[in-house]
Amino acid sequence: MLTIIRNTVSKSRGLLVGWGIGLAALSVMIGSMFDMIADTNAMYDMVDAYVEAMPEMAAMFNMDQMGTPIGWLDVQYFSILPLMLCLLVNGIGANMLARDEEDGTLDLILAHPISRTSLFWGRFFASTMVIVFLILISWGSLLLTMTWSNYFSIPAFDLLMPFVSLFCIIMFFMNISLLFAMIMPARSMASMLCGMFVGASFFITLLSEVIEELQRVSDFSPLAYLETTSAVSDGLSLNYFIMFVAINLILAIVSWRLFQSRDIRVGGEGSWRLQNLKYIFNKN
Repeated sequence: MLTIIRNTVSKSRGLLVGWGIGLAALSVMIGSMFDMIADTNAMYDMVDAYVEAMPEMAAMFNMDQMGTPIGWLDVQYFSILPLMLCLLVNGIGANMLARDEEDGTLDLILAHPISRTSLFWGRFFASTMVIVFLILISWGSLLLTMTWSNYFSIPAFDLLMPFVSLFCIIMFFMNISLLFAMIMPARSMASMLCGMFVGASFFITLLSEVIEELQRVSDFSPLAYLETTSAVSDGLSLNYFIMFVAINLILAIVSWRLFQSRDIRVGGEGSWRLQNLKYIFNKN
């Protein structure tokens, strides 16, 4: 399994470098902007103008809290970062095993003395490590910005808590995408369906702040449970954390059982595999 993990992480070097540079640049830019605006005393004037001119939008993005470092990150950083990373892991989950299957190489890989269990969990843990690396790059880049900032300052451990909450949520979407890829005929369909789920969750969570009818629906939106300012001020909610850990574990186990029970294609797209669900708990 260690060989599979090393190989998968090695193949993800381009993704790590490209996304790592982009996320680091975004973190440094957002962190530096707070210092620039606070230094010119324009922060409170800008917030008051937004609240007065566009109260609905101000409520949607919690703009009244932009005067604090974490409030600034909540509006300018954590409003877009979850969408970016959820769309990224959507592709990671869909391609984890289905890409090799459609390319006609998965059956050749399994012809070697390697079990399906080792292959599945090796790639799963490697993909998780890639996500952890990107999260740490984002967190570390914000900490780096604080070394030269006069106003932008948050304790390192407190700042880590929103990223832990974000990690749980993006792992949920990766597991959903992986599960869809185990069921649906093609990884493109799995990625498309999970992408629609990500988009719906993002906009429902965003609009529920100003549309009362969406508030009940938002309870079923994973992104509604992202903790940012509350995680810094009050600490991470253990109830939400345990809930997402349990859901992610269940989804991963279901995908693993599906991968164990089905026939591997020699290439191309396949047919619907919903009938394989009955083998999840029956396979000896």
